[in-house]
Amino acid sequence: MSDINGIIFSEKYTKDYDKTFIILYIVEGLFIILANLFLTIRLFTNRQLRTQKEFIVIGACLFFDVIFGITYFSAGVYRAIVVFVYEKFPLVSMWDCFMTIHNQFFIFITIMAGIVLVFTAIDRFICVFFPIRYIKLHVEYAYMLMFLPYLIILPLWIPAAIGAYENYSVKNFTMNCLMNQALTIDYYVLYRTIRIVSTIGCIFLYLPIFVKMCVRTQSIYNHTKIAPGSTKNGKRLLSMTKTVALITGSTVCLFTVPDLITYFSPFINSNVMYLMNLNKGVVNLIIFLTTQKCLRDLMFPRSARKTSAMFASRTTRTNHTIIVHQI
Repeated sequence: MSDINGIIFSEKYTKDYDKTFIILYIVEGLFIILANLFLTIRLFTNRQLRTQKEFIVIGACLFFDVIFGITYFSAGVYRAIVVFVYEKFPLVSMWDCFMTIHNQFFIFITIMAGIVLVFTAIDRFICVFFPIRYIKLHVEYAYMLMFLPYLIILPLWIPAAIGAYENYSVKNFTMNCLMNQALTIDYYVLYRTIRIVSTIGCIFLYLPIFVKMCVRTQSIYNHTKIAPGSTKNGKRLLSMTKTVALITGSTVCLFTVPDLITYFSPFINSNVMYLMNLNKGVVNLIIFLTTQKCLRDLMFPRSARKTSAMFASRTTRTNHTIIVHQI
């Protein structure tokens, strides 16, 4: 170790740091931010969609993925600055790492990833098992359900901040500041456990939903016939349930599995695990665009208008043909 101008440097050279992950964090993180932010703004500025409970749930998931993208983008920018400014990694304290922007976001998404899924799974459970009541619920229900989880963060953040501050004078971490360097071991394990337990809990919650969808799909349609636009409502509810189920599956594969691996193999390369986490943002975007036509129309408005124009043209030609045949 060396001390230059009050900064203590480690013996690790920044030139030896793998810059591939920095580039991936910045590029992929920026893509996730822009794509999800565009869709979120388009959805919540659409008068028709922002008053439908199903699309508020989707919008809340898109908004969370914006924060998710900011997390990795800010981590990439932070480490790029460190690598290009310093020849050797400076040593910092746990408190220094805790107070970095990217670790604040990492703490947030680690806790929230599973909790948001639990709330969306609860929404789908109500939708599938109590479709009439679900249709009668006001739009405020969806806003409250999807944004209530954000209030859970503060009680979990405060004790972690206190634990990190108690180690503010001990500079024994390199300045790349991974999340496990920003938290005491107890809270690092707690946050990971919350995500693992909540995502696995969603699987058990989705089992009866899946059975209900497969065995009694026709029953769901029959129930929704009491409400206006019954068949359309039934298809929309089932489509949304499928979308959320796929997102839950991607979270289990790209969050829960890496979390379990790091639990049992703590010395494994964590960058690979973080990269798996990062890819969840892209996978979720693909799921949304492939399962929800409304989102495709929002993402590619010109293509949607062209398709609508072609459909209208075909309808007009069909009507003309019918009239000619009748004559």
